[in-house]
Amino acid sequence: MRLLLFALLAFGLSSATLSCTSDATGIIFTEQGTNIIAVIMFTAVLIAAAYMAGSLLTNANLTVFAKDEIWHLGFSVALLMSFSVILLMSCSIIDLFFESLFANLGTLPSGCYGPGSSMQSAANCYINLVRADATRLSESYIQNYLDKLMDSTFSWSFQIPVFNAYTSTAGAYKRIISNQYDIILNSFLVPALMSVSMQKIMLGFISENIIQWVLPIAFLLRIFIPTRQMGNVLIALSLGLYIIVPFMYVFNFAMYDVVNTPEDCLEFSDAVCDNAIDSDCSPTSITCDNSDGFWKVARLIPVAFFLPNLTLAILITFLGSIHKALRVIG
Repeated sequence: MRLLLFALLAFGLSSATLSCTSDATGIIFTEQGTNIIAVIMFTAVLIAAAYMAGSLLTNANLTVFAKDEIWHLGFSVALLMSFSVILLMSCSIIDLFFESLFANLGTLPSGCYGPGSSMQSAANCYINLVRADATRLSESYIQNYLDKLMDSTFSWSFQIPVFNAYTSTAGAYKRIISNQYDIILNSFLVPALMSVSMQKIMLGFISENIIQWVLPIAFLLRIFIPTRQMGNVLIALSLGLYIIVPFMYVFNFAMYDVVNTPEDCLEFSDAVCDNAIDSDCSPTSITCDNSDGFWKVARLIPVAFFLPNLTLAILITFLGSIHKALRVIG
């Protein structure tokens, strides 16, 4: 059984990367894959016993049951092989995506994608990059907020004997700058950091558990008639989470990578340059060299809030379509 399944995958190995090959064949050559094969063999024995009993006792119900289960068992094995082939093809798809869309951009600044990378590794690399940027910006804005707040309380005084004492707080205006750092921090940076951190946890769960646990459970549930539809749901969920979600994350975070070029920042420097954050806006291009500028903050907003919702919408649409197809086929 193992050799048969592996032979059906072999045609795609020449064009697949090592990591994707490992992911695909890991479904079969792991302990979970062994359990699936054991259940398949056990089901085959039960089907044979039901068919023999139906033929011997001339019981039409047992014969029909055996023939129906043969169809579903064959379809489950076909699904297992198809899932592995899809994993292998996903490497070629992501290669084509980068080569055709980003070939004219040259090497992207992050270096998260290259020969031998899978969608999962590229997505995890990007999410780590964005989380590091969000963490650095949050820490920097907190420090600037505290520094400006403390500077605003500095005062000095002098006293003229007999007449009066005079006190001056020349840095009081810095409280306004401190409040600006506080607003950006609490309105954008901290929510963005929380969002990206949750996405990192989700991607880690997908890459470590979907193939190892969810997919084997899905095939086990398909063996039994009462839980067959639940198995179909979990198979659709496995396909969506392991293929669609990483691909969308690579696509989304590639946009984050692309706008890191100076040309994009210079185009909008007049709008994002701030006299307080950037110290001086003469010229406005100075904001593009500021590691804490508003342009760095603005890059986080789409990948933290908008693009994850777009990925979720596409995933739900995909799950609904695959589930309907599996219900029609079996």
